[in-house]
Amino acid sequence: MKLRLNDTIAAIATPPGEGAIAVIRISGAASIAIADRVFRGRTPLAEAPGFTVHYGTVNESNGAPVDQVLATVFRSPHSYTGEDQIEISCHGGMFVAQRVLDIVVGAGARQAEAGEFTRRAFVNGKIDLAQAEAIADMIRAKSEKMRVASFEQLQGRLGERVRMLRKELMDLCGLLEVDLDFSEEDLTVIAPGEIERRLQAIDRALEEMISSFELGKLAREGVEVVLVGKPNAGKSSIFNALLKEERAIVTPLPGTTRDSLEENLSIGGVLFRVHDTAGLRESEDIAETEGVRRSQAIMQRADILLDVIDAATPLDREDVAGWRRGIGPSQYCLAVYNKVDLIDRSAVAKLIQEPESVAVSARTGEGLNELRDCLLQMVKGRRVEIVSITVTNSRHAQSLARARERVTTALFSLRGGATNEFIAFDVRDASNHLAEITGEITSEEILDEIFAKFCIGK
Repeated sequence: MKLRLNDTIAAIATPPGEGAIAVIRISGAASIAIADRVFRGRTPLAEAPGFTVHYGTVNESNGAPVDQVLATVFRSPHSYTGEDQIEISCHGGMFVAQRVLDIVVGAGARQAEAGEFTRRAFVNGKIDLAQAEAIADMIRAKSEKMRVASFEQLQGRLGERVRMLRKELMDLCGLLEVDLDFSEEDLTVIAPGEIERRLQAIDRALEEMISSFELGKLAREGVEVVLVGKPNAGKSSIFNALLKEERAIVTPLPGTTRDSLEENLSIGGVLFRVHDTAGLRESEDIAETEGVRRSQAIMQRADILLDVIDAATPLDREDVAGWRRGIGPSQYCLAVYNKVDLIDRSAVAKLIQEPESVAVSARTGEGLNELRDCLLQMVKGRRVEIVSITVTNSRHAQSLARARERVTTALFSLRGGATNEFIAFDVRDASNHLAEITGEITSEEILDEIFAKFCIGK
């Protein structure tokens, strides 16, 4: 996207559809003048101080009123974008909001592109690139954990930590380069031992941030839970019961589910991505066979596997547990005995004595709360807790990994007796990779890719 900062831009900042209000956002040097061409209130907005709200109407070019509105004035640099900005709150409704936007565009504004308001905030120094991405994550947050992680980054803590590490690298690089200037005079500005100590401290800090990405990724993308087991064990019934809606088709016939279904479920502030899959069995039916193949593929990437077992049917233990041999070391597995409403209480008591097992009835709801608690306990086993600095973005994790790689190379060179010139090169390269996170060094292509994921009004 070619950034045209001289333009005044406008867009609807609220979601489409009917609602109490809709907000049209205008930003740029001419935003107040443009708003005055369409807004009629007691005083012109050009005379209004910032952070004030004014009642009036938005009018057509011929003076005909369109809607009663509130106009909020923000003056540079004290606005979201850092520019003069007007927000017009009109009555909700797609037609009303679009009409007001059309009038504003007709008065001299340009329709904003995706993410252009936030991009201007970044260009004008109101936020760094990591904060801009946190805004998008906050909007898309589907769980409390992701909201917390996004808010921490929005406050700038990740950027602060990255800038601090980058400053340490740049300070070290400066000392190394100064040391080169005095090398012919046999003067040492910084001793090798001090170089190693500083590099090791930065390496530990980078390692800590990188290691938080696995937890941050779970908070961002959710914990992947897969319901597996034999046909007719009740996987789809449990899927529906957990979601509290009839999402999957349920029939008495085995093999009803031919393809996987996925839905989001929030438990205790944690996002779970729950998959209902085709029953695991050999079949001559082409569609069912493909469904089983897809089920097995989903199982490989799952964080938690729920082995759904029909408690009312005599069990072949080897057959039930045979597929578990391929479970990865980082995966959790829970045996979920379904249809316990069809067996006596003593049998239920024996089932739940087994390790990593829970007894439920999808039909009556018995045991479902215990199943939810088990899922949360498994998550706590993976320590999916948001700390003050949790890396949730793969772009950030990759830049941190590249930076650490250069620091590791610098340490290797130092221990191998390389001159400070070679060490300084790697240290500066590590610093540049950190600068990619905050946007201090970032290509236009990367910026275009990031902001294209935003909605138009943001």
